[in-house]
Amino acid sequence: MIVTEVTKILSREENVFIVDTSNEIAGDGDIPHHCMGDARRMMVKSLQNQAGVMIECVQNHTPSVMVIDEIGRTRVVEAAQTSRNCGVRMIASAHGDLRSLIKNKEIRGFLGGLKTVMLGDAEAKGLQKKNGSKTINKQLTLRAATPIFDIIIELKRGRLHEWHVIEDTAKAVDNILSGQMYDIQKRMRCIESGKIYVEQVKS
Repeated sequence: MIVTEVTKILSREENVFIVDTSNEIAGDGDIPHHCMGDARRMMVKSLQNQAGVMIECVQNHTPSVMVIDEIGRTRVVEAAQTSRNCGVRMIASAHGDLRSLIKNKEIRGFLGGLKTVMLGDAEAKGLQKKNGSKTINKQLTLRAATPIFDIIIELKRGRLHEWHVIEDTAKAVDNILSGQMYDIQKRMRCIESGKIYVEQVKS
């Protein structure tokens, strides 16, 4: 599991805390699994308590890095934003690719959220000319704030030796909202040699 390995590596030099909701990162026993390195764990008894445990972690333990095993609710996104505002680096997992996450009202706040603005006649005509559109659209959807996560790594089901790394979350979200392609660093591992091959692609 990538999250577990990243946690182990960072824990060698950082004060890393895991807010473990389903015990997928540190194991289900009272003693955390050795794979998490020197990171410490805060277990969450109920999904409803996940956001509260995150805030408790920031207030009582001053982590430099917080690891969340899954973001799936608005309250967790808000707690992650609060933690980030306190200077905590965030690592988390979520289900879906970037485009589908933007459409997910519950959790798209970790991508910066969305806002709708109304354009004047001149601005709308200028945008129409820039995009080469046949229609004039005075309503524009934009990213509302800075994303909580600077980098996104997409994993595809069944593709165990391939990762898609989005190195600039904010720019990628902006491109999607404006109908453009965004940059992806495609990393592939050769099964036989173990070598990593990197390719820049558009999505």
